[in-house]
Amino acid sequence: MAGKDVKFSTRNNESYDGYISAPEGSAKAPGILLITAIFGTDDEMREAADAYAKDGFLVYVPDVFWRTIPGPTADFLTAFKRYESFDRDQGLKDMEDLLEAMRADPRCNGKVAMLGFCFGGLYAYLGAARLGADAAGSYHGTMIGDYLGEVDKVKVPVSFHYGKDDPIVPLAEVAAVQKAFAGRANAEVTLHEGATHNFSMAKKDGYHPEVAKKSRDAVLKAFRAM
Repeated sequence: MAGKDVKFSTRNNESYDGYISAPEGSAKAPGILLITAIFGTDDEMREAADAYAKDGFLVYVPDVFWRTIPGPTADFLTAFKRYESFDRDQGLKDMEDLLEAMRADPRCNGKVAMLGFCFGGLYAYLGAARLGADAAGSYHGTMIGDYLGEVDKVKVPVSFHYGKDDPIVPLAEVAAVQKAFAGRANAEVTLHEGATHNFSMAKKDGYHPEVAKKSRDAVLKAFRAM
């Protein structure tokens, strides 16, 4: 397994930074397009990519904020500023290009999931609804509740995880997401007791190792069902 910095390209031949981590061996692997939290492609997201590569996935991590304020940042005000200015429609086009590129990657077996942390959770969901992703996973994803009118478009395995004590995602929104996916054998929306925002992120306040492991295991199970 070896992660490396790369350049990704858009349909208009624009170039921007990213990171790829690939599993060991020559066998074709399923892919994960990892959409980061607002802090971008920091060491934590790179380590997450490496961990999923160790589990047998080819992982692409784009600098999704390259059109506004590129690169990783630990400054919350900078991170929030680029979150507020993010062009959702253009961002989805960039992600669609990446899904196409990953499926064309000779290391990929053609199946690609989308995984989102916080900000990225919405795009994992929309990737399943609009972009043809083969599975979707989300940890403390924000704003999914605003797009539940598209839930019927989602036919693939999904695994979404929230903290009961999360001040960012209202419990009413979690309940609405749970209701929207209720009764689907290939969908789970779990509310974890004792967990707050960022429960999956070891370098952030709010990290909850037990919930992080439980939710990660569930996401892996969904991704392996692609």
